[in-house]
Amino acid sequence: MNQVSNRVDYYLKDKRLLSANVKHWEQYIAALRASNTVTIDKKEYMVDKINMVHDPGTIVLKVNIEPLRIYK
Repeated sequence: MNQVSNRVDYYLKDKRLLSANVKHWEQYIAALRASNTVTIDKKEYMVDKINMVHDPGTIVLKVNIEPLRIYK
């Protein structure tokens, strides 16, 4: 059985900050949409846009992020 690999890539502008394989795909996407923020290397970012890209044998979730701005 050939299992499809699921991967998520986080991009800040055109720079990939993080790439990871995901096992529980549906739960991961639901949590990402619900939170709207991610923490990478102890820095918090806001999710700007989520795209799903289908490559042969791989589904890639491309997440564009922006630095989190705290308004006071």
